[in-house]
Amino acid sequence: MTDTNELSTEDAALSRQIKWLIGLRLLVAFLFLGSAGILALREHPPLTLTPLFVLTACACLLSILYLLALSRTEQLAQLCGLQIWIDVVLVTALVHYTGGLKSLFAFVYVFPVLAAAILLSRRSSLLLAGGSTILYGTLIDLQIYGLTQRAQGLFMESATYDPVYALLQLFVNSATFFLVALLGSRLAERLKETGRELEAQRIDLRNLRTLHEDIIENIPSGVVTLDLDGKIVSFNRGAQKIIGATAEQIRDKSWRETPFKAIEGLETFFSVPTSTLSEYSQELAIRNHVGQSIPIGINLTPLKSSDGRLVGLVGIFQDLTERKKSEARLRQADRLATAGQMAAGLAHEVRNPLAAISGCIELIKEQGTPRPQLFEIVLREAERLKLVTGQFLDFAKPTPALQKQCNLGTLVTEAVSLLEKSCDSTHPIIFSIEREAEEMMAVGDPDQLRQALWNLGLNAIQAMQIGGQLSFAIRRYRLKNTGDWVAIELTDTGPGISPEEVERIFDPFYTTRPGGTGLGLTITQKIVDNLGGRIEVISQKGGGSTFRVLLKPAPCEEHAVQGVGVL
Repeated sequence: MTDTNELSTEDAALSRQIKWLIGLRLLVAFLFLGSAGILALREHPPLTLTPLFVLTACACLLSILYLLALSRTEQLAQLCGLQIWIDVVLVTALVHYTGGLKSLFAFVYVFPVLAAAILLSRRSSLLLAGGSTILYGTLIDLQIYGLTQRAQGLFMESATYDPVYALLQLFVNSATFFLVALLGSRLAERLKETGRELEAQRIDLRNLRTLHEDIIENIPSGVVTLDLDGKIVSFNRGAQKIIGATAEQIRDKSWRETPFKAIEGLETFFSVPTSTLSEYSQELAIRNHVGQSIPIGINLTPLKSSDGRLVGLVGIFQDLTERKKSEARLRQADRLATAGQMAAGLAHEVRNPLAAISGCIELIKEQGTPRPQLFEIVLREAERLKLVTGQFLDFAKPTPALQKQCNLGTLVTEAVSLLEKSCDSTHPIIFSIEREAEEMMAVGDPDQLRQALWNLGLNAIQAMQIGGQLSFAIRRYRLKNTGDWVAIELTDTGPGISPEEVERIFDPFYTTRPGGTGLGLTITQKIVDNLGGRIEVISQKGGGSTFRVLLKPAPCEEHAVQGVGVL
């Protein structure tokens, strides 16, 4: 069953087309009326003009009747068909009164046939072509056999007609009628099909646009679009809620007059809007309409047309207030947990030396006579307390790092010299240094880097209890996501570290060595972090370990990192 809306749409289209048909009919009638008027000015007109005036008057009168009927009937197809058949009759009368077989107006049959093809259907146009052929053929037969009185025509020189010529004339005109009917109906069908497809696409596009607008309006994130002049084009409901301003208040304003003026990079983009701008994100604080500062995270993306032409900028942003509060609470909880862990570790580390010192004092009190061994124990445990509390202070409140240019080769050579003196002669350690260049400079604090290298080297030596080899390597690296680095790698031949231990070796007070404080590697990591670097561990159980310290290269090293392998 055909949908009611579709029927009303087709009826409305047919009504418009019928009005066009009536208008064209009036136009043709007035053209004939004007032509007849010009001929009437001549002293001896070539044909009788009265029938032309009568036919023109009939066409005008019928047009008025058609307009009245169009507003009072719902049978539009029947009304259209009636008009076209009456037009064929009027054309037949016109051909008869303008010469019949020799009339110049036989081609006018084509117009009703074409109108039927466009407004009705192929079947109707073929029927009309057949009716036109019959009427035209009948008119010619009556004229040839003298069964009707021919009006005075345009061609007065001959009163006899060759039947073969008449048959040829009939064949040519009838063939023309049917060809026009076929081609016109075909084109009309294609046109109607295209119109239906365009209407369907228009409806789909309208639905898609409505869906798009609904999605944009109802997402919780703020969405703002700007044209190349920097003016706000759209401002969704989420953006209104975050900024605290309505779309009417902010639309068509320059970004400099809105809270988005705090966004970095917009001035550069809109000063040269034809320049390419890659997508980028940033976090910033903006002020809403009442002056309150709101942290937001915004992602800016160039807005391009279907042909790739830059047409503006789109920004998607979120209110980060709750996230910032959650992060603050998590940081506070993490600090409290770390403080509790460190307090427990410190209490554990301090308790053992205090217990030993207390035991020695009790023995001295009981025996009454001091013994050198007991004093040695007291001094050793007091020194241990000093080491633990000193390392704890270094971790809790490290010395601010200085940003200087450091020669890593010199620092590594000094560290190796100190480590060689701390080795046990019964289990020798072989040291080696590998350099990519004689001088490799990094940004950092030389004193803190020495301490970090000492801690890492001492940790490696203590891991190789039966001796081994400790290799230092200084290299340049380019990491995929973090840029250029210079690195110091310490590789030992010890027993290695299990994956479970690798995850915990930098935790405060975690140690696998008897007598260790568990703060050496923790302090080393904090030193490297304060210098803006990174520390990585590559190890497996039974296969040795490598500690890689990554540092930012000094300005003079940046060009040298070009072309280095990527990690």
